[in-house]
Amino acid sequence: MEEKLVRGISRWDLTAIAVNTIIGAGIFGLPSKVAALIGGYSLLAFFACAVIIGFIVLCYAEVSSRFAATGGMYLYAKEAFGSMFGFEVGWLYWIVRVTTFAANCNLLLAYLGFFFPQANEGSWRVGLIVLIVSAITVINFLGVRESSVMTNIFTVGKIIPLMIFATVGLFFIQPANFTFGEIPEYASFSSAILILIYAFVGFEAAVIPAGETKDPQKNVPFALLFALAFCAVLFIVIQIVAIGTLPDLAKSERPLADAAGDVRGRVLPRPGLPRRYRRRR
Repeated sequence: MEEKLVRGISRWDLTAIAVNTIIGAGIFGLPSKVAALIGGYSLLAFFACAVIIGFIVLCYAEVSSRFAATGGMYLYAKEAFGSMFGFEVGWLYWIVRVTTFAANCNLLLAYLGFFFPQANEGSWRVGLIVLIVSAITVINFLGVRESSVMTNIFTVGKIIPLMIFATVGLFFIQPANFTFGEIPEYASFSSAILILIYAFVGFEAAVIPAGETKDPQKNVPFALLFALAFCAVLFIVIQIVAIGTLPDLAKSERPLADAAGDVRGRVLPRPGLPRRYRRRR
């Protein structure tokens, strides 16, 4: 079976897969959750979580450099502890990916509801979920090259809006929004880090298609480390912008959309205002 796989995934294709799986629903919803728990100290929580995940990524990078076959965690557990453990790890990972995909679909529709309220209601909601699942299924059936191209498109589609949000938002930060009062309790801070783990996981998906990757023993570790470093920096900047531009961040259900809407309101004129007042609200 392994010999029939086409090694059509390049180093940067694999990096795009890692970035795409890390940048999931988490960063679109969690900025407000951690801000509600620990306020401005959420920036430190993002950094601490990135360091913790970094140790795990280093383990994956080391182990993946020893394998050239498909399987990822299943393969590693099977080779180290036997078939039973490999089966258990593979089965548990399948459950994790299914539940994560469901969470991502829910948040995607919540954000679509920001632009089209009916998208997250009734038959529209069901129809859109079926459409998303069907489209991804068809692309995966077409082949590894088509899947790689689509992954690259999804990755760029995620990164560009987030980078625009982070870059433009830096110019509209209100320093008064950053408050560092009483140091949060250990329970609150650790809870925030535990929540943020959801934003950083997903990198493990990049180790699975090693049998379809060119020179996987070198490219898989590179993709893992680069993706984590890139996403960690991007997430921290996004949290800075979210805190700095949205005073009620802790109460927001769609923090990035609400923060972007707040910035947009400062840039674009509101109907009915005289021209001389159109630059700022």
